[in-house]
Amino acid sequence: MTRPLMVCAGACFLSLGLLIPTIPKYVTGPLNQGPGLVGGCLAITAVCAVLFRPPAGRLADRRGRRAAACTGAALLAITSFAVLMVESLPLFLACRAVAGAGEALTYVGLAAAASDHDRPGAAINRFSIAVNAGLLAGPALAEAGHSVAGLRAVWALSGAVALAAFVACLFLPAGPVVAGDPAGTRKAGPLVHRAGLRPGLAYWASVWGYTAFSAFLPLHVAALGGSGSGPHFLVYGGVLLAVRLGGQRWTNRMDPRGTATAALLVTAAGLALLVAWPSVTGALAAAAVIGAGQALGLPAFLTMAVAGLPAAQRGSAVATTTAFFDLGFMTAALALGAIVQSSGLTYGFAVAGCVPALAPLLFLSRSRKTRRTSPQGDSRDHSHR
Repeated sequence: MTRPLMVCAGACFLSLGLLIPTIPKYVTGPLNQGPGLVGGCLAITAVCAVLFRPPAGRLADRRGRRAAACTGAALLAITSFAVLMVESLPLFLACRAVAGAGEALTYVGLAAAASDHDRPGAAINRFSIAVNAGLLAGPALAEAGHSVAGLRAVWALSGAVALAAFVACLFLPAGPVVAGDPAGTRKAGPLVHRAGLRPGLAYWASVWGYTAFSAFLPLHVAALGGSGSGPHFLVYGGVLLAVRLGGQRWTNRMDPRGTATAALLVTAAGLALLVAWPSVTGALAAAAVIGAGQALGLPAFLTMAVAGLPAAQRGSAVATTTAFFDLGFMTAALALGAIVQSSGLTYGFAVAGCVPALAPLLFLSRSRKTRRTSPQGDSRDHSHR
């Protein structure tokens, strides 16, 4: 099952990755808006993604993983193609809002499908590799397409890739379907699942580290006299994929709580390195360390969220956990922006490093035991354990 799942995930997130450099250029170019609106477009997408994750989890549990993933991929394709036909700002913002819902549906549906595997930790790790590969490849491909054929061609390519992802998602297993279960043996999870809260908060803390790195590293490198932060992001992405690919056997044997703790502490260490070694070379080393921390985090957080749950509730738990990514990104961007503005980059990195450094305290008390489940999941309801 993991191979078609990885194809779907890679295609969906390649479609999204193509738009990372394209949206700012489109907003400031054809739409003739200022750079401030770029942040507004990103915020609209993130807010809609947060709002639609709980319903996406409910859809994945009640109608199946395939239904959620196909719906999300279809929305991504429609919104990219729609930009080719509209040139007004309100319609563009509406497209970005719908795209946020599409991203939420796609991610939750595919991640829940990975959790149904007989070895959910390994399947979630492979799924995350495909997601990151698509997001990392997208910007480079978009830049090449823009230079050859222009922005409209990139939007068309994003829509075509999302459409291909939709077709691929049609071949996924349907997954557990609760609606219409006459025996009442399976109960869908709530919109916000308790099992996803603790790993979600840990994910939130990890995202603070990622946000500080991704948002402020270019300013940091420029202040140090560097020519650009491109090599740093290349090192980050390369280490992230290398750790996910090379460390699968090791991480699959570890308790996910231990892996999550390591991920948070390594991320914090990378941010501390930015403070302690203020040089272009130090920033390269920090990028590698943060990449390793981020590589370990997400598979562990999702594995913790679904452990011990029946299959018909895992979509809800995945949705709850991953909603903290968008919440973490928004809160970190606002708070760290204010800190950097008033006190400087060093204080921003220091504060961002403290958040993941303290987050392992979440795991000191265990409210539920982590255990392996069968591919079909436990038929009992563990949502209130």
